[in-house]
Amino acid sequence: MPRDPQSEGRRPGTGCGLWLGRKAGEMATGTDQAVGFGLVAVSLIIFTYYTVWVILLPFIDSQHVIHKYFLPRAYAVLIPLASGLLLLLFVGLFITYMMLKSQRVAKKAQ
Repeated sequence: MPRDPQSEGRRPGTGCGLWLGRKAGEMATGTDQAVGFGLVAVSLIIFTYYTVWVILLPFIDSQHVIHKYFLPRAYAVLIPLASGLLLLLFVGLFITYMMLKSQRVAKKAQ
């Protein structure tokens, strides 16, 4: 079957999404595993930092040296709130883009 240059990098038959060129059940490459390990490590570090900051730090004396490694407690609410709002914004923009794109494709098909 000849390759269509316009559908290169897409999952065959769906018209959307990325096709990574792997068959179902095929093992991940070393690069995929390294990226996955890095994402898990970063997530674990952020989770540990935030947990210590929010749960343990209030029980430690405010004059202790460990307090200089953490932001003020007000940011413990503001940072996740801003992150959540940005996530919702990007998800909304993605859904809007995909809906507009599918409408254009539907109009061309008519």
